[in-house]
Amino acid sequence: MSDEFARLRAIAAGQEADVKRWKYERDGNVMGTIVDFSSMNHQTYGEQQMVIVKLADTGELVSAFLNGWLQEGMRLNKAKVGDRILIKFFGMRPGERFNRFHLEIEKAQP
Repeated sequence: MSDEFARLRAIAAGQEADVKRWKYERDGNVMGTIVDFSSMNHQTYGEQQMVIVKLADTGELVSAFLNGWLQEGMRLNKAKVGDRILIKFFGMRPGERFNRFHLEIEKAQP
């Protein structure tokens, strides 16, 4: 379950403007700590699910799109705020219609 006040806390701390939209094709893999879950309404595709991650290497906050396959993986792994995440991006193979990903979740220690 996500922290329902995470976005408001980020705004209060002045971090909201610092959340960068992650683009797998440009930026590659995502590895870090889950900070929040959110959604946005896309004009063409409707509601899109996102995960907010604090990157392991830089500490930068990024918002990464979750396609249906990644959403299901997050659900099956019971991903929560504080868990560590790796979304490995493979792109599309010739003739395919969807990007390929690999998802790893490491649970935060209580």
